[in-house]
Amino acid sequence: MRQEALDEAIAVRADFQGGTVTPLAFKRRGREHRVRTINARWIDRVPRHPHFYFSITDESGDVYQLQLQSGDLVWWLDSVTVEG
Repeated sequence: MRQEALDEAIAVRADFQGGTVTPLAFKRRGREHRVRTINARWIDRVPRHPHFYFSITDESGDVYQLQLQSGDLVWWLDSVTVEG
């Protein structure tokens, strides 16, 4: 496995229901990645506006860490862990 740190603003398709946000897919470098599994979710309440974090596995099996900054509603791609 290889982990790569990223710091990219990305477009995310998400579901907002019942006070919970769930990422469904995101676009990176023109390619759509569909979320297969949400491995973990957590909130950092230290900043003035909370940051919502997600560890997800896409349809290819790669694991990404996504972040939603609630102050400006911008999604960030923090890292990826790829097999092989």
